Amino acid sequence: MTGDRPTTVSGALEALDQLTIGRRGFLQKATAAGLMFPAMAVGSTRVAFAQDDEEGDDGYVGSDASTAGSTGDASPIAEGEVAEFQLYDPFLPTVEPGDKDIEIVAIDKNLAVSRKVNYAGWTFDGSIPGRTFRVVEGDTVNFTFSIDPNASTAHSVDFHSAKTPPEVNYRTITPGESFSWSYTATTPGAFMYHCGTPPVLMHIGSGMYGAMIVDPKEGWSPAQELIFVQSEFYLKDSGTGLMVPDYTLMTGHGSPTFVTFNGYANQYVENPISIKVGEPVRIFVVNCGPNIWSSFHVVGAIFDKGYINANPYNELRGLQSITVGPGDGACVEFTVDEPGDYVAVNHAFGHASQGAIAILQAR
Repeated sequence: MTGDRPTTVSGALEALDQLTIGRRGFLQKATAAGLMFPAMAVGSTRVAFAQDDEEGDDGYVGSDASTAGSTGDASPIAEGEVAEFQLYDPFLPTVEPGDKDIEIVAIDKNLAVSRKVNYAGWTFDGSIPGRTFRVVEGDTVNFTFSIDPNASTAHSVDFHSAKTPPEVNYRTITPGESFSWSYTATTPGAFMYHCGTPPVLMHIGSGMYGAMIVDPKEGWSPAQELIFVQSEFYLKDSGTGLMVPDYTLMTGHGSPTFVTFNGYANQYVENPISIKVGEPVRIFVVNCGPNIWSSFHVVGAIFDKGYINANPYNELRGLQSITVGPGDGACVEFTVDEPGDYVAVNHAFGHASQGAIAILQAR
C-alpha cells in the first residue's frame, strides 16, 4: 500500500465516520486519508480485502489505480516443488468463427524463468504467460474465472479485448470462488489480459498476464503465425532456492532481471523456431510489461506490413521495427528470401541482452 499517513488522528476518525455515505465513497475517503485496510490471513500470506455488503459491488477493485481493497503486502510464497520447464509453443493455431468458451484458473506455481533460475509466481492456468486465446471479431466469449482453493490470495481478470463496466465483470474473487460472464469481441487486434487486483503492478509483475488475438471477421491471409508475449521479471532471492518478485524494483528503483518473450529468457535461443523460406511470416506481439516498451525488430528482415494493435485498419508499410508499449499489441508480416538464422529482438538491446531475443531458423 502507498500513501501518506493521516496528518492527525481526528482526520482519520473523520474518514471512518463517513460509512453512511456508501461503501465506495468510504473507500475513496479512506484511501485519501492513507488508511490501511485490515488484513486477513490466507495461508501464510497477509491479504487485505475490501468486503462489501452492497448488491453487485462485492469485492470490486478491477484495475483501480488506487490501492483501496488491495491484497496489501501479499506476494508469492517461496516454497514447494518447481514445475518442469515446458517450452511455450510460439505457433498460433487457426480459429473459426463461433461462440468461444474460455476458462481460466488462478494458480500459485513455481516455474523456471531462465536456465537455473526458478521463480515463485502467481499464474493463470499454471504458466507464465497464461494461454494465448484466439477468437474472431463478432464471437461471443463465455468466460469463467476461478481461483484454486490452495492459492494464497485473491485475483481478477481484466480483458483489454472487452468493452464492459469493470465493477461488474473485473471484480476480485477469493481462493475457491468462481465467476462467469460473457462479452462480444467487437474489435480485431492483439490484446492483453491480466489480473486487475490492486496493487496491479504486483499481480502483473508476479506473472498474471496473457494474450488474446481477435481475428478480423474477414480473416488473415495465409502465413506462418507466431505469438510473442514480452514481459519483465524483477527478482530477489528468497533464501529458499526460489526467486520471488521484488516490488521495489518494479516501482522503478532498479532494472528488471529478465525481459522475455513468452515468459522465459532466451528460450528461443536455446530452442530456435523453424520458419520456411519464401512463405509469409506473421508475428503477433503483445507487450504485457509491466513497465518496459518494446521496439520489435527482426535482424535481416524488413516488415512488409505492420499493424498497430494488430488491427488490419491500422496498416503501415516497409518498417524496420514497430513500437509496442506496455499493455498494447501489434502485428508484423514479412518474408525471408534466403535460408539463415534471423534474430527477433527488442531493439532496446539492453533488454535483448536480458532475454528478449529469439532465433528464427529459415530453411
